[in-house]
Amino acid sequence: MIGIGLVVLGIFLLVLPVLVGTLFERRQGQTDGLMFYWVSGQMLIWAGFLVICVPMILLRQSFSLVSTLFHGYQGVLLLAAIVLGIYKKCRRVGIQKKEIGKKTGMATKIWWVVFWLLLILQWVLTIFLAYEEGDDAFYFATATITEQSDTMYLLLPYTGYATGLDARHGLAPFPVWIAYLAKVSEIPALVVAQVILPLALLGMSYGIYYLMAKHLCTEKEETVPLFMVLTEILFLFGGYSLFTAENFMLVRASQGKAVIAGIILPFLMYLLMRLMRNMQKQERSGIAFWILFATTMAAACLCSTQGTILSCVLIGIAGLCVAVSYKKIRLLIPLVLCSGVPVCMALLYFVVK
Repeated sequence: MIGIGLVVLGIFLLVLPVLVGTLFERRQGQTDGLMFYWVSGQMLIWAGFLVICVPMILLRQSFSLVSTLFHGYQGVLLLAAIVLGIYKKCRRVGIQKKEIGKKTGMATKIWWVVFWLLLILQWVLTIFLAYEEGDDAFYFATATITEQSDTMYLLLPYTGYATGLDARHGLAPFPVWIAYLAKVSEIPALVVAQVILPLALLGMSYGIYYLMAKHLCTEKEETVPLFMVLTEILFLFGGYSLFTAENFMLVRASQGKAVIAGIILPFLMYLLMRLMRNMQKQERSGIAFWILFATTMAAACLCSTQGTILSCVLIGIAGLCVAVSYKKIRLLIPLVLCSGVPVCMALLYFVVK
């Protein structure tokens, strides 16, 4: 049963996000790579879970109902990705482009080997070394009690006794998503959170930095593995404080706050880099790009209530600087629209508080 559960988690954490992420493929047929599809697909899935789960929590509905609705949502996304993929493949019939592969130098191969060795080391350290984290007593207990009681934020995670609706934490139901993974895989929520999720989330974090490296090192692609190794060194020696992004990802990767610091905000920065590159080339950012931007902002709200304000602050400051620098004030309009979900969640927070 454990083997089957691991396969199910592999499908929900790896295969499904990659397939869903192909919805954001460029219209010209240019491939962005599996890493981009993986991250963007996960953002769309997280955004949908937020929209489905939060109203059900406020209405005091069961966890089973959320799981059923979320199953349907993912099924619709998967069906849309398959149909769109078939359509694009049919349009490309007869159009074959030969790509000349670049030879990889020995130094580049060595740096990639070093990167993978360091990544495996971090995976091992994350899984097998115990770390005392007080927040785990709340978040992981919340995920466990959600799965077992079929309720959401109606029981105290410390004692299991009934209480009033914890709406403040319910506005960022990342532990409920962990409970969902535990339910579909039939693996205990604590095992999912402490053992399996760190593998996927830490890999996703490095995947985002890989996308940044490819974006920054377009003229010298052989420097990409060196960039990644230096990033890993910063991660390994970033534990000089309990509140660094590096510490968050290595010792509590399954907490929503760590996902904000290690995945959401870096991916927003990557999207901003793509936006500025498009403006430099005087190219329009398509509707798919702005949908991805909006879903990433919504995913920030799922992970933590802090993500609501942090994502808006980042986009507000960066967007204003870009708009002024390129003399395109109209750019602020889509950025404001993309911030719609965080703004609504912030207003909802003051209402339920």
